[in-house]
Amino acid sequence: MNIAEQYQSPNKLLFHASTLVTVAVLLLAFTSLSYLALAGVLFSLYILNSLLVGFGEGIPINLLIVFLACLQWVIGPVLSYYTGINHPFYGMQVPEEEYLSFAVSGVVLYYIGLSLPIAGVKNIPKEVINNIGDHINSKMRGAYYLIGIGFLSSFLSPFAPPALSFFLYLLSQLKFIGCFYLYVSDSQNKVALYVVFAFLLLEALASALFHDLLLWGMFFLFIYCIKNKVSLTKKVAALVIGFFMVFLLQSVKYQYRNIAWTNTSLDAYDQSELFFGMIVDRLFSPDVLFDPKANELTITRLNQGWIITRVMNYIPIHKPYAGGETIRGAFDAALLPRFLSENKAIAGGRANMERFTGIMLQAGTSMNISLLGEGYGNFGKDGGVIFMFLIGIVFSLILRFIILKSLVNPTYLFWIPFLYLQVVKAETDLTTTLNYLVKATIVMVLVFYTFRKVLKIEI
Repeated sequence: MNIAEQYQSPNKLLFHASTLVTVAVLLLAFTSLSYLALAGVLFSLYILNSLLVGFGEGIPINLLIVFLACLQWVIGPVLSYYTGINHPFYGMQVPEEEYLSFAVSGVVLYYIGLSLPIAGVKNIPKEVINNIGDHINSKMRGAYYLIGIGFLSSFLSPFAPPALSFFLYLLSQLKFIGCFYLYVSDSQNKVALYVVFAFLLLEALASALFHDLLLWGMFFLFIYCIKNKVSLTKKVAALVIGFFMVFLLQSVKYQYRNIAWTNTSLDAYDQSELFFGMIVDRLFSPDVLFDPKANELTITRLNQGWIITRVMNYIPIHKPYAGGETIRGAFDAALLPRFLSENKAIAGGRANMERFTGIMLQAGTSMNISLLGEGYGNFGKDGGVIFMFLIGIVFSLILRFIILKSLVNPTYLFWIPFLYLQVVKAETDLTTTLNYLVKATIVMVLVFYTFRKVLKIEI
C-alpha cells in the first residue's frame, strides 16, 4: 500500500464514523424510530457511504445492488410506517417489528453474500484504473463495432420474432459499452456518448419507462469517476442533485405516462416537449412539487415492503410455503433450454403475485414480489434470510470472475453494467434476475469470441 492509500484509509473510516454517528444522534433526538428502524437506516447510510467512496475505484455493482434494495426494502417501509401513510391497498400489512426484523436481517445477509466471494479481489489496483485509457486506445475499432451492433439490434428488435427479442435486447445494450470505451480513451469521443444517451432518452419518453435511463445514467457516473478524479465533496453534491432529479422525475412520471400511453398520436418531438414542459412547471411550482399527496405516491412507489408484507400475511395462512419450488424453477429457466425443460418458469411477476399474495394483476399492470418476498414465500422468515445470503453469493461469483479478468484486461470492467442491468433492480424475482445474468454472460462470451476469432478485433 502506497502513502496515498495509507492516507485514504483513515479518511474513509472517519467519513463513515462521522456520518453514521451524526445521523444516529439526530434520529435519536428528533424522531421516534425504533431500534430496528434506526439500524436499518444506519445500515443503508453505511452502504451509501461505501458506494460514494467506491466511485472511481472500479464499478462496485454489489454495493449498488444492496443500496437499491435498502431503498425499497428498508427506507421506503420506514417512511411508510413513520409518515402516517396507511393506504388500504399499498400500506404495510404487518407490524413494524415483524417486518423490519425480517427485512433488515435479509438485506444485511444479502450484502454479506454479495461481498464474501469478492472480498480478496474487490479492490482493483490503482495502476489498473489509472492506465485503463491505454488499454482502450488499441481497441477503438471494436468500440465502434459495439455501437453499430447495438443500434442495429435496437432497430431490428420490433421486427424480430419473439424467440429472438431477448437476444436482440441484450445486443442492443452493447452500444453503451462501446461509448464507454470511447469516452475513456485518449480521444475522449463524447459525441458517441451524447448520441447513445439521446437515443436512450427518446426510447424512455416513447415508452414512458425510465428504469434503463436511470440505471445507465448511474453506470456512466461510475465510468466518469474512473476517467476523472472526483473529490468526495463533488460526489456528495452529485448525489444530492441526483436524488432531487429522481424526485422531480417521480413527480411527473405518472401524469406523463397516462398521456403518452393514451395519446398515440404524439411524435418524438411532442413527447419531449410535453415531458420537459412538465419538468419546468414542477420547478416553478414548488407547492405542486412538494404536495403531500404527490409525496405519498412517491413513498408508496419507493416502498417494496408493502408487497413483501402481503406475502407474509398470505403465506402460509392461505397457501403453504413453496419449499424452494420457484427457486429450482428459476435455475432451470436460466440454465436449461426450453426443449430440455418444457415447463420452465417464465420471468415476470404476475404468477408470483397471485401465488404468494393472492393479488390478481390487471392487464398492463407490472408488479413483483422481489427476492426478499420470494425468499419468505419459499422458506419463511429464517429460511428467507439464509436464502438472501446464498443468492448474494451466486450473484457475486460472476462478479469475482470479471474483476479477476480485469486485472489482465481492464476493459472487462465496462461489461459489469451489461451483466447486472436487471440484477440491480430490487423489485424483480429470482427467475428474472438469474435468467438475465446467465443469458447476458452467454452473450458476452459469444461477443468476445466472435470479435476475436471471426472479426480479428480485440475488445
